[in-house]
Amino acid sequence: MASGERYLFIGQDLDSIEGYVTSGCCPAPDGLTAYVSLFNVGSPAAVFGGLGIDLDGRPHTERADWGAGPKNAYETATRFAVANLAIGLSITENDHPGAIGDLLSGAYDREIDQIARFARFVRGKLFLRVGYEFDGAWNRGYEEPVRYAAAFRYIVDRIREHTIDNIAFVWQASASTTDDIIDGRHEDIAAWYPGDEYVDWIAFSWFMAPDAKPSVRGYKPPTPIELAHEVIDFAKARGKPLMIAEASPQGFDLERGTKRNRSRLWDGPEGLGRQSVTPDEIWRAWFEPLFGLMAETPSIRALAYINANWDDQPMWAAPYASGYWGDSRLQAAPTIAERFAKAIAEWRARAE
Repeated sequence: MASGERYLFIGQDLDSIEGYVTSGCCPAPDGLTAYVSLFNVGSPAAVFGGLGIDLDGRPHTERADWGAGPKNAYETATRFAVANLAIGLSITENDHPGAIGDLLSGAYDREIDQIARFARFVRGKLFLRVGYEFDGAWNRGYEEPVRYAAAFRYIVDRIREHTIDNIAFVWQASASTTDDIIDGRHEDIAAWYPGDEYVDWIAFSWFMAPDAKPSVRGYKPPTPIELAHEVIDFAKARGKPLMIAEASPQGFDLERGTKRNRSRLWDGPEGLGRQSVTPDEIWRAWFEPLFGLMAETPSIRALAYINANWDDQPMWAAPYASGYWGDSRLQAAPTIAERFAKAIAEWRARAE
């Protein structure tokens, strides 16, 4: 692989990936991202959870769409001539109350086996982000760390029975200031850890500027960079490589050159407070700190950039029930795209 041990992933839905790849704006990705709902993998009515194969293991072309762009992991893995794939494997109980308990009793063994079967369609490595953002208050069912860790181990053990050698298991924290504000406290991520023998990579999300602080009254959480370093230090102590598994400049519209309020929990009513910003201001506010963190942290071996027009997707669009996200498409901002390409080249060149 041209980038050695370092991976650039692009996601997080088929339309966003296609826009990036076909534009030619930016570096060729080493991997792509997809999302799969484990508890729906066995359901034809739910489009097999976005996995892209039916219960007989046959690929199909139907796409799942939960309001955040079209999903078909098989299509993502095979359509774009990109070898590696990262899957966010959801095991939340948001739409499946009690499902984690059912999983631990063996009720979803068939669905887990389907994930193992799917791995054979991936030409390179499959990075499986099991129960991603385990510490996010928006993920129901993860609030009991012991049960979450048991579910993570159960899934890994079941997949390993298939003796597949191209899967890396990823444990992903949200590292989210918003989560801490919702909870009114900071939680110890170690409580969710399933154990060194079950985790190949450790990951976190990156959406806000590193030193950002909420302007609303109430609990003041650690800054985004403090939360990131908590994960980085945790991984370093265990000798695990790091992945920034979800990264996007939340609140910025790269095409229009604007920023707006992200959340009433953070800076005001979602989508209001529109301000004009230059490409240079956007770069210095969000991209430059991101690549600075990657430069000073050699163990960050993968970056997954979300290249989406969030404002065009029902889950994220007005009235912004999930906060205001904006438009992070690099092809819509040539100046930023050029700088991004240079920064990725420099990061890849530093690979050991």
